This record gives sequence, structure tokens and C-alpha cells, in this order.
Amino acid sequence: MPGTSPGVRVRERIDWPVIGVSQVADIFEEVEEGLRQDRAERLWKKYGVFAYIAAALLIGGVAANEYLQHRTTQSAEQNAQAFETARNALADQEFQSAAEGFEALADSDARIAPLAANFLAEARLQGNADRAAAIAALEQAAAQDTPIGKLSRLKAAYLKSETASRQDVEAYLGSLANEDTQFGALALELLASMAVAEGDFDYAREQFGFLRLDSPYVPQGVRQRAIRALAALPAAAPATQPAEGQPETTADGGEGQAPATDGDQQE
Repeated sequence: MPGTSPGVRVRERIDWPVIGVSQVADIFEEVEEGLRQDRAERLWKKYGVFAYIAAALLIGGVAANEYLQHRTTQSAEQNAQAFETARNALADQEFQSAAEGFEALADSDARIAPLAANFLAEARLQGNADRAAAIAALEQAAAQDTPIGKLSRLKAAYLKSETASRQDVEAYLGSLANEDTQFGALALELLASMAVAEGDFDYAREQFGFLRLDSPYVPQGVRQRAIRALAALPAAAPATQPAEGQPETTADGGEGQAPATDGDQQE
């Protein structure tokens, strides 16, 4: 738009996912790209920030497999019933009742515990906006080196990014950002977005440049957002040119010299 500076134009063209919790669902939409995304989107509109996690984990093979297998014993049946009761309470916005039900399951040794911890985080966040309690619940599930564990750590990192620095979030993610997986691509996108918010455009440009590549590990949505981000970022600063009449500075800090002639070379 006329009269706007390049910096303002960047903010107008992209809503960086690090800015608020409401952007989290858009990011996690890529975790299970082959799922029934239309159903996940409807759940998101109805239930809020954690709805995609509910849809992805319950519909996708990650949680559905564990959930169905867990129902093969009597105790598993009881846990499944307790989970459904808590989930219904959450849908009815009875947050305290839902939190109590999910917490009991999350603290158990049941296989459904990591999933219950994710829903406990939702109840804490929606019920009284307790971000710290939501992160603590997610970290219960993140302790396991499983797809649910990685998803939980990534979600916790998004919540932490509201107040933490990029360096702190990068340390929290650990090796996840270096994985050749969809989780790794999403973690890298988070760090690149935080770099934009901090004004480190060089780092952001480097990471978005990697994410735009045609890789089986980069979800299509992440790739498209990276392309849009690169188009909106300020252009890289040109190399510093020496002032007129001043000798050119070489890479080692010395003044540039004319190339030696044959007569200057030693025998």
C-alpha cells in the first residue's frame, strides 16, 4: 500500500504462527496430512485451539490404533469409558469435571495416558487460560519418544513461544527440529517464524528457503507458507560497496591490491 514501509508490509502479508495460540491449529493441520482434514477443520471451529489434536489423534493411526487395542481388556474398557465421559464434559464446557477425568487417566500407566494428557492440557487452557498447567500436561506426554510424544512437545513449544526467546524454544525442542520428519519441518517453521518476530530476517530467510524445497519430509502446507514468507520478507541487504575513491576492502580486512604483473613475480 502507498506510504507503508517495507517492515509494515511484512506484517500485513503474513500472520506468523508464533504470534498467538490461535495460530497453533493451522500449524498442526500438517502433522497428519493424509487425514480427513475437512472433519478436523469442523472440529477446530467448534471446539477451539486443541481440536485439531483431538481429530488428528483420534482419527489418525497414531491414537486410534492404541485406543482400539486398549479396549481389549476389562480395565481398558473402564479407562475408555472414563475418557469418553471426560471428553463429553469438555464438549459441554464443564472444564473442572473434564480436567479431573483426564488428569486421573494422564497420571495412570494406561496406554491412553498420553492422549488424556493432551486433552487435560486443553481443559486447563480453555477452562481458566492456565498456560503453565497446559504445558505441564503436554510435557507428561512429551516424555515418551513416540509420535504422540513428539506432537506434545511441539505443542508445548508453541505455547512457550508466547513468552520465551527463540534460543530457549530451540533448546527445548532439542533434536526435533533436525529430524527428517514432518515434526521436524513444523519445528523448523516455528523457529523461522520466531526469527521474523525478533527481526532476524537472515536466519528466517535461510530456514524458509530450506522448507520451500520439494522434500518428502516437508508437508505441502508448510512448503506453501515458506514460499509466501520468502516473498514477504525484506530483501537481503546487498554487500557493502566501498565509497568512491576508497580502496576496496578484502576478505582479510586488508586493502585491495592490483594483481601482480609478470615483472612483479619472483623467479
